[in-house]
Amino acid sequence: MEIVEKTVDGLARCYNIFVSANELDAALTDKLKEAAAKTRLDGFRPGKVPLDVIRRTQGSSLQAKAKESAIASAIDKVLKDENLLIYSYSTDALKEGADGLEFTLKLEVFPTFELQEVSGLEIEKHVAEVDPKEVESILESIRKEHKDWVEDETAEEVENGQKIIIDLSRLKPDKNRKDNLIKDFDVVLGRETLVDDFWKHLIGAKISETREFSINYPAGFRDKALAGRSIAHRAVVKKIFKAKEHKLDDEFAKYVGYENLEKLREWAKSQIVSKYDAISRDIMKRDLLNKLSEMYNFDIPQGMLDAESKEVLSQISEEGKRLGKEITPEIEKECVKIAAERVRLGLVVAEVAKRERIGVTKNEISQAISNIAAVYPGREKAIWNMYNDSDAMRIIAAPILEKKIVDFLLKKVKISEKKCSVKELIAIDEEPFEFFQDDAGKVQEGSKSAKKIEDSGESAKKSHDSKEEE
Repeated sequence: MEIVEKTVDGLARCYNIFVSANELDAALTDKLKEAAAKTRLDGFRPGKVPLDVIRRTQGSSLQAKAKESAIASAIDKVLKDENLLIYSYSTDALKEGADGLEFTLKLEVFPTFELQEVSGLEIEKHVAEVDPKEVESILESIRKEHKDWVEDETAEEVENGQKIIIDLSRLKPDKNRKDNLIKDFDVVLGRETLVDDFWKHLIGAKISETREFSINYPAGFRDKALAGRSIAHRAVVKKIFKAKEHKLDDEFAKYVGYENLEKLREWAKSQIVSKYDAISRDIMKRDLLNKLSEMYNFDIPQGMLDAESKEVLSQISEEGKRLGKEITPEIEKECVKIAAERVRLGLVVAEVAKRERIGVTKNEISQAISNIAAVYPGREKAIWNMYNDSDAMRIIAAPILEKKIVDFLLKKVKISEKKCSVKELIAIDEEPFEFFQDDAGKVQEGSKSAKKIEDSGESAKKSHDSKEEE
């Protein structure tokens, strides 16, 4: 093997490589020997078929494989001799003659860089004070959620806000299913979690009355046999219950598992603090990565940049469609800039993980999958099967690894606390480059940080419900 010509352009390399006829013959001989060891022919002992016989019967196909093998060996030698860690490569045939063949090897290598010290970086941790009204709002949500249901024998018909017991059946039973009839099914009227809000068809019904209606199952319904279908049902109302609400006092706190109301209030406050801390950490992480980005400016493989630019532009385009905004050339340029920063940071983070030997354990991946499966009761096995391949494992592992590396780096930088209001926290959490703004220069509604705050009460209530289930 001989390198005839070599050109270097940043991270791009181009080699014209010559493979001699002797090397091609040696590669062909190896392939003939491999084939002879596996070929069985009448009149010859296993593994003893002469090479000239193999050459006559399998020569053309083996020559092609030998050529591929010789080229692969030449590429491996170039990478080893040049000490290259490549991102991608391609080959093109140039010429072939009696003396051998020549081909072009084009490749992109990963950049080399030195990790910079981060101990001198200064990061602010924004601490938002909890508004007592938010705490009371969570407590009120929990109080409304926990009701005692008492049978209402005086009720004349079904009304919104009641709970009823029904027998629910299909008008066209499926002999292959066991759930054609659900007896004594609890239905809380007004609960949005019920499929297609079918409870609306029961408003006004009386005890023992039969109602017929169709339920439209969503395309993503957990039971694939029902997903996307409209199925006719029959319901018979058996009992009607009215809600008896609790007072927000110590007795209610004990009812939901706390020592007294003050302890329940402390728990609600801790949920809000936890939510604000998560937003604050996101801000710290962004500031850390921004500062890291400013510390590095090395070349990156064009292939990596192109792939990441396409992903960034796709994300921004989806947001643009949602807000009814167009993608301008300026936004496209900004997407390329953001993609370059992402690629560099990814390479830096990977180098930190390598140097500090930070990785993700099998137990951490298993715990992450268990957390996902817990959201889909009854489908745990399907969830585990879904993530039982290497690509899915990498998707699960990536955010875990990122968090561990960010935590490692945050321990090395200087962190100072700064108190702020919730509104200030939201404003700080906005992305540094706002792609879509209104005429006044304000960010469009529906930003991620605003949504985080809006969801804090609901998340706290769900967290409380999960605690009760445990």
